[in-house]
Amino acid sequence: MFRRTVFFVLTLVCSFARSEDCRTPTGQTSQCISLYDCPDMLAAFERRPLPSFVVTYLRRSQCGFDGYVPRVCCGPIPEEPDTPVPVQRPTTPASNEGDEGPSDDDAVPSRRGECGVDTNGDRIYGGQFTELDEFPWMALLGYRKPTGRITYQCGGVLINHRYVLTAAHCITGAITREVGTLVTVRLGEYDTQSEVDCSAGVCADPPQEIPVQAGYPNPGYNDRNVNKRDDIGLVRLSRRARYTYYVKPICLPDASARQSPGDEVFVAGWGKTLTGTNSPVKLKLQLPIFDKNECVNKYKDLGANLVDKQICAGGTFSKDACRGDSGGPLMVRKPEGYWESVGVVSFGYGCGRDGWPGVYSSVVSYKDWILNTMRSTSS
Repeated sequence: MFRRTVFFVLTLVCSFARSEDCRTPTGQTSQCISLYDCPDMLAAFERRPLPSFVVTYLRRSQCGFDGYVPRVCCGPIPEEPDTPVPVQRPTTPASNEGDEGPSDDDAVPSRRGECGVDTNGDRIYGGQFTELDEFPWMALLGYRKPTGRITYQCGGVLINHRYVLTAAHCITGAITREVGTLVTVRLGEYDTQSEVDCSAGVCADPPQEIPVQAGYPNPGYNDRNVNKRDDIGLVRLSRRARYTYYVKPICLPDASARQSPGDEVFVAGWGKTLTGTNSPVKLKLQLPIFDKNECVNKYKDLGANLVDKQICAGGTFSKDACRGDSGGPLMVRKPEGYWESVGVVSFGYGCGRDGWPGVYSSVVSYKDWILNTMRSTSS
C-alpha cells in the first residue's frame, strides 16, 4: 500500500565489506565504517534530546561514503565540553524587513543573485547532518490539532518574502481531517529541540514563526487519486519573512530545466530516520534521478499511473523521503553555485525500499501556475 507521503532519510544501514584506518576528532586511530555499525556513535545519535555537541562531533567524524551511505571514524564520543560562549552570527540586512503590507515583489519569485545562495560554498554534500546555516530556505509547516496543540508535519521552501512552496496534500485533504488546520510556518529552524540553535560556539537567530494567511493547493489535486497528480501548492504568509543569514529564498528552475537519469539531486528535512523516529535536526541526502519509464512501469503495477509532471528519484535501499518530509524540496545545485528547487516531495512505496524511487511533483511543470497564483493572490 502507499504510505501517504513520504520521506526522508538519513542513513542507513548496511555493513561494509571493507574499512579504512582513520583518526577521530580527538586524534584516536580507528576504522572508517557505517554509522550504524558503530555502537557508540549510534547510541549517541539516538539520544533525545540530541545535544548539539553530538551533532557537531558526528559531522566531524564523517570519513567517506560507500555509494550514498556515509561512514564515520568510529569511536566513543567524549562527554559534553564546557559550554562555549555563543557567538551570534550577524544577520544579513534586507529591504522591507518586517513590512506586513503588500509589495511589488510579493507577486514574483526571488531573482537570481538573491535566491538559492548557500553560504557554505563548496563543502562536500551527501552526508547526513546539515550545517547550522545550510539550506536556509527550508520551512516547517505547523498544524493546530483539535486539542489546540501545534504539530509540524510537512515541509516546504521559501521562494520569496511571502510565499512557501509545498505539496498540495500538505494544504488540503486527509491532513486536515487526520492532523488539523495549517496555521503557521517556521523559518530558520535547525534543531527543533532548542529555542536558539548553536553549533561550535556560533548561534543562529531564533526561528521566525509566521502565521499562515492562506493555502493554495493546485486545483487539479485530489487526494483520492492514487498517483497524486498535481500534488503541489503555495502557502501565503500573513506577513513578510525577514531575509537573514539563516532565512533566504531558493530559486525556481528556468523553463528549460530538465533532469536526466543519474543526475544528482538533494533532499532535506526533519523526517523519519532509519530508526523510525523523526530527527530533531535538519538532515540532508544526495539521490540520483531515477529513469522515468522504469519508474512508470513500477508504479503501474501498484495501480498508480504517473504523468509527465512527476519526477522519480532515489530507489536505493534506505535512501528515500519518509513521513515528515512531505512537501519538502528536491534540489539541484547549479554550476554557477546557486540552488534551485526542481521537485516537491509527494509520495512513495514504503520508505527507503530498495528499487522503489520516491515520486516528486516537477516544479518546472507548474511554474506558470505558481507565477499566476502569486500574481492573483498578492494584492
